[in-house]
Amino acid sequence: MKLMKNALVILAGGKGNRFGGDIPKQFRKYGENNFIEHLLSNILPINLDIIVISCEKKYISKYLNKIGKIVKDTKLIFSDPGNTRQESSFKALKKLKYYKPKNVLIHDSARPLVSNKLLKTILLCLRNNFVVVPYIKYNDRMINTNQAEMKNIKNIQTPQGFNFSHIYDAHKKFKNESLLDDASLIQKLGKKIKYIKGEKTNLKITYPEDIKFFNLLQKTTYRYGIGFDIHRFDLNSNKGLKLCGTNLPYSKLIGHSDADVCIHAICDSIFGALSMNDIGYYFSNEDSQWKNVNSKIFLNYCKKLLIKKGYKIINLDINIICEKPNINKYRDKMKKNLSKILSISEKIISIKATTNEKIGFIGNGKGIASEALIHICNEHNY
Repeated sequence: MKLMKNALVILAGGKGNRFGGDIPKQFRKYGENNFIEHLLSNILPINLDIIVISCEKKYISKYLNKIGKIVKDTKLIFSDPGNTRQESSFKALKKLKYYKPKNVLIHDSARPLVSNKLLKTILLCLRNNFVVVPYIKYNDRMINTNQAEMKNIKNIQTPQGFNFSHIYDAHKKFKNESLLDDASLIQKLGKKIKYIKGEKTNLKITYPEDIKFFNLLQKTTYRYGIGFDIHRFDLNSNKGLKLCGTNLPYSKLIGHSDADVCIHAICDSIFGALSMNDIGYYFSNEDSQWKNVNSKIFLNYCKKLLIKKGYKIINLDINIICEKPNINKYRDKMKKNLSKILSISEKIISIKATTNEKIGFIGNGKGIASEALIHICNEHNY
């Protein structure tokens, strides 16, 4: 058996009665992830050998089926929750005892925004301490008749770090009592606790209104994507050209669908920003169901992907390369079409046109190319 050094326990057995709803808050999706998925995505990679999630079995397959992909090479096990937080924690520690870890971090799933940095700091402090507990102090004025006592008030957070044998023995000794958290067991033993500065962003989500702060505190991620497409004209036609979903009185382009070269480039830019495959992977030109279809279908699919993954478009820059037709008089209509399909403002769409300086088959008027650059960020107003 591999020697285990560091373990993490995530307590997710709570019912969330104060939060309300049909399922516990830790399993609900906010954007693409639930709280446990957000938590693990925030803290990994980190030097953890094993993770234990304490939750009811009925929730595992339904709400935690993505966890294995997130933790990857870290061993993942589950434990049954108890009737109290203390009992849930002890049951998880019993599961861990077989693996004999040196250190264990015990964390609440209702704190999904804890940082990788805080966990690393706790693990580092455990090299010279048996117990490490993060805390914060607030700036609000508090009223108490004993001012000396007020100076020592600390708001305790999780994760709390422990030498495994110390916290396991403390749970055994006080298993019939109900204390507030794992550090309280150590306090009751009279042992020294190393307090370190925690994070105000390590919010504990208890009530529905806390979700507003959760959304605001998430780290904003910006992504960019580039798309390019090119099609030849059907010179036997004199109508049927579509660009950005707009009909132009000019020879149509040859393609499996309606050959809207601009929309295809936009789709590829979105797929690229989301680190996905190209448009041909999702809408193959060998698939008869896409024969002659309106490319708006493809763009609507991309729009739904952005929403599902929690992103919004900040800017869309499109370049159309052709000798003919003249794009300028259709530019406003194109922007309106894209604005409507993508549900974005026309103000963040740029459509530019240039020639190919009479070079190549585009320069000879035999085709059109288009490139698109998209800028997206994660959207917190889920």
